[in-house]
Amino acid sequence: MSWWGKLLGGGVGFVLGGPLGALIGAAVGHGFDRGIASLDEPGEFGGGGDGDGRERTQMAFFTATFSVMGHIAKADGRVSANEIRVANSVMEQMQLSASLKRLAQHLFTEGKAREFPLDEVIDQFRQECRNNRNLHRMFMEIQLHAAYADGSVDASVRSILS
Repeated sequence: MSWWGKLLGGGVGFVLGGPLGALIGAAVGHGFDRGIASLDEPGEFGGGGDGDGRERTQMAFFTATFSVMGHIAKADGRVSANEIRVANSVMEQMQLSASLKRLAQHLFTEGKAREFPLDEVIDQFRQECRNNRNLHRMFMEIQLHAAYADGSVDASVRSILS
């Protein structure tokens, strides 16, 4: 399965529209990948519908995980070395390629922005991952781990988590 279209589309979408742009760009890139795959398989259009939903879910999880983690890290006014260590640890646990690690770092940075659309990103995550309780649980565990990176949770972080 090709992923170049998703990666390129997600990157361009992110530059143009932030985390939500990345999600939309990846979806457009996925369409490109499917179109290329259909050239190799006459009568098929790049596989079944199950893969489509799974990839959208994965991209929503990825985008929300790292951008919200950046938002939580910056909520108390500064990002600490411990918070960066937690983010890097999550990237290592996910065994991200170099390009996906750069994208995760970029999403983390976008999450730190004052105008970060937290509600929109969370709504998109909920919509795409609505039937996957394990992803919801994993997402919350990662965010809680990030929130407690410095040993305690600031009131501003508590309000984000609720």
